[in-house]
Amino acid sequence: GVLNGIVGEATFSDPLAEWLRVQVGLSTHASGITATGLVVLIITVLTIIFGELVPKRLGQMYPEAVARHVARPMNWLSAAARPLVVALGACTEGVLRLMGIRGEPNRSVTEEEIAAQLEEGLESGVIEAQEHQMVRNVFRLDDRQIASMMIPRAEIAWLEVTQPVASLVATMAAHGHSRYPVCRGGLDEVLGVLPAHRLLTPLATGAEVSLADLLVPPVFVPETLSGMELLEHLRQSASELVFVVDEYGAVQGVITERDVLEAITGEFAVPASEDSWAVQRDDGSWLMDGLIPATELKDRLELKALPEEDRGRYNTLAGLVMLLMGRLPATGDRTEWEGWRFEVVDLDGKRVDKVLVTRLAEPEEG
Repeated sequence: GVLNGIVGEATFSDPLAEWLRVQVGLSTHASGITATGLVVLIITVLTIIFGELVPKRLGQMYPEAVARHVARPMNWLSAAARPLVVALGACTEGVLRLMGIRGEPNRSVTEEEIAAQLEEGLESGVIEAQEHQMVRNVFRLDDRQIASMMIPRAEIAWLEVTQPVASLVATMAAHGHSRYPVCRGGLDEVLGVLPAHRLLTPLATGAEVSLADLLVPPVFVPETLSGMELLEHLRQSASELVFVVDEYGAVQGVITERDVLEAITGEFAVPASEDSWAVQRDDGSWLMDGLIPATELKDRLELKALPEEDRGRYNTLAGLVMLLMGRLPATGDRTEWEGWRFEVVDLDGKRVDKVLVTRLAEPEEG
């Protein structure tokens, strides 16, 4: 670029200055300054367009073909310029030492830089929206507490070890899960996990079954684990269902492999008989399950942050509503935050079951 400017200015500046002096009527001094400025500007624009932007665009459009043609010339040029590069690098290091600056530059790539590259890839169409979301969710997994992914204690369908077989089958048919916790008296005494096929297969053949012989030993994990630590635990233990316990040893919920997978891919489509985490209505508002995780809530509403989420005071929309209200809400209660209204439309006991989330109109100026 510097060489182009020197040669171009020397070649075209005088003829252009002469033309400006004769045809436009500028003075000799003014025509010289104007000609020099115009030549530098034109050469700069042409250099950027034909030396940088056009080759870059061609490389993006036809990467394999361009790489095939330029690989060998670039290799030759790199070898020829290596002595100059080494010399310039040594000079740079010498100047830095004179300035009292030592040490190797930090070449590590941060998560923020990767996120920025993902955004660029998404905007340019190189990365699909679903691919972008999945990669971002993988990065979030290490910062996400498993309490935001688990099925809470109140929602767990479990079997009593003393139930008659017919009652067990009826309970399993009502919920339709592939495995069930088996307890004695409640979730405070978990005996194991019953895969549904272990009970239904012998029953179909008329064989006698003993529930205790069909159980898989339960696996417990502390609620302090991150999503990434849980994923590694599932991978090593081959467990398909684990129990989340608090610091006092009480079961707070369960997590399956599907829950972890949904944390990465997003919620799977649910049967018509089941409720989705969030349904957008015709007016643009959202009817949301109170148990929707905070990360999923941010994605649905396209929010960058939620209040006090970094302090871990809640994991779901229900927890956010209680934080904003500062009390246990009642049906019909409303609260507002950052241009959003959260209205409790249904309770399940004391738990917030359904919330209507509405974007408030911005006040008109004037």
